[in-house]
Amino acid sequence: MKITEKNFIEQLKQQNEDALEYVVQNYGGTLKAVINRILYLYPQDAEECLYDCIMKIWTKISLYDEKATSFRNWAVSVAKFTAIDRLRKINCTEPADNIDDLQIPSGQDITDDKLFNDFFMELISGLNDEDKLIFTQLFWYGETMDEVAQRTERSKAVIYNRVSRGKKKIIHSLPNLLKGRGRYE
Repeated sequence: MKITEKNFIEQLKQQNEDALEYVVQNYGGTLKAVINRILYLYPQDAEECLYDCIMKIWTKISLYDEKATSFRNWAVSVAKFTAIDRLRKINCTEPADNIDDLQIPSGQDITDDKLFNDFFMELISGLNDEDKLIFTQLFWYGETMDEVAQRTERSKAVIYNRVSRGKKKIIHSLPNLLKGRGRYE
């Protein structure tokens, strides 16, 4: 059976290896670019991450919903989350004999991921569910406004407004969040 744009998803769900080859040929470059953008400091891990991503697509294709998003967007999300998981694993396991040898990728903080995650979740806890999703996509996963607008099926103007209002809510609630932490008492 010839694999085409119209039947490759169904064939992937039936575990047809030709469909997986079709995905690699048609989407592999995009997936590799997404992974390389995240793992730019670790090129040796990027290729292995690409293989992991392709295996996740192969094993998790049943979770893909054609009505929710395009296959490309779904596959890019799989690649992005696989690369982020790999980056977190690398940063947690990379030994440093000397503090001067410790390299922190630009844009990252020394803070413990769990502590930062808990604080971030506490910061956005006062927002409604849709705003929490938008803030998480933008500020935790580093997606662009265009990506978030497309994923939420909202215009960029609506996303900008929601972010602006959300930031005001967070700033207003900061003194209450920081009480008990020794900063505003």
